Amino acid sequence: MGADTTFATKSYSEREARRILLDALKGQGGQLTKADAVAKSGLPVPVAEDALSGLLKEFRSHLAATESGELIYQFDPSFTRRDAVPLHEKLAKLGNALWRGFTFLFKISIVTTLVAYFVLFVAMLIAVLFARRSSDDRDSGGEIDFTWPLFWMWGWSPSYYGGPYRRPRRRLPDKPLYKKVFEFVFGPAKPPVDRLAEEKEILAYIRQKNGRIAAADLVMLMGWDFARAEEEATRLLVNYGGEPEVTDDGVVVYAFKEIRKTAGEGQSVQPTFRRAWERMESRPPLTGNRTGTNVAISLFNGFNLLAPLWIVPAFEAGLHTPIPGQEFLLHDYPLAFSSLLFAVPLGRWLVEQAREPGRRRRNARRRLLQAVLAKQGQAASAEELAPEPAAAEALSKSLVALGGDVETDEQGQIRYAFPRIRQELGEIEKARAHASARERDPGAIVFSSRD
Repeated sequence: MGADTTFATKSYSEREARRILLDALKGQGGQLTKADAVAKSGLPVPVAEDALSGLLKEFRSHLAATESGELIYQFDPSFTRRDAVPLHEKLAKLGNALWRGFTFLFKISIVTTLVAYFVLFVAMLIAVLFARRSSDDRDSGGEIDFTWPLFWMWGWSPSYYGGPYRRPRRRLPDKPLYKKVFEFVFGPAKPPVDRLAEEKEILAYIRQKNGRIAAADLVMLMGWDFARAEEEATRLLVNYGGEPEVTDDGVVVYAFKEIRKTAGEGQSVQPTFRRAWERMESRPPLTGNRTGTNVAISLFNGFNLLAPLWIVPAFEAGLHTPIPGQEFLLHDYPLAFSSLLFAVPLGRWLVEQAREPGRRRRNARRRLLQAVLAKQGQAASAEELAPEPAAAEALSKSLVALGGDVETDEQGQIRYAFPRIRQELGEIEKARAHASARERDPGAIVFSSRD
């Protein structure tokens, strides 16, 4: 008689459980309930729950809820890791590194080359002038006047015989000249960027809203569509100890009870956050200089650009022995350098011109969100939501992504409604109203190092 079959209790490490569940999910479309995870992997319920939470943290994913309140875990079918860097971001990072390297090297060249060649060309100009004056057969009637650019740049006028023109005294410059040249070429220096600034704003909003948010809140704050908002909400759950809750109407509420605790009840400073329409993008200034400064730098560099074509040939005509590397040092390099000094700001201007339509589209979408949120997602006409052509285009392109729908009123007029926004805003307010104020209490102090 054969022995009875028995099932021995098995233990799994966290890493092993994640691997088993991941292998079971691949090829299944990436969407499942907790029961699906248990059945597909064979893992015990508590282990499967922990493994699901780990996969939510590791891979890009969403949470959804059914009418009965069942949570649906939605993973990207490709199971892309959250820390995976897309190709376009890798290329952008490489481009930024190359740009920083070019900027550093070119700044060194600016400091040395621009001034050195200007002095050199001025010295050549003076040498040419003295050589021409000492020439017995000099015919001034048909000669080009080499002196006027130098006089102009130094504040003299060849037709003014009463003495040098004295410019009015100006106040001391607010920044060194070399920094002005750098800003002419590369634009104004950008202030340090806090990479966690937006994260802090979201957390400030969560704490102010009793630790409860819905995907619609992230749409309002950041201007994301619902797909991106759900993915980010899932990441926030994992990173900040949140829990998903499902309302009776099937709305997923992301609850963050732990980060509500505070010891600062007496503090009067309120957390700050911005909504999407308060994040409007503006075109950055091409330079941080005044117009007069930019004109002066342009003339300064223009002198260096033209000198190899104008002063250098006249100077070379009086040389008896060629200088080693003369063609490169006096023609090729200064022409290339001065041309690049103009080409870089021109290139930046062209890039900003190309980016401008994208900025306008994103700003139009933010204004559309402001109008939609002002009406709490209720049906409204296109004229009410999008009075401008850019906003109307944003309405057409973003309707589905924002959970919108087209309705017809009793008069047969087309109206645009956003039922998901309306539903989530209503349900989240109920959840906040029922949130216990005790969640803010960290508890009584039983020990202090001061004692």
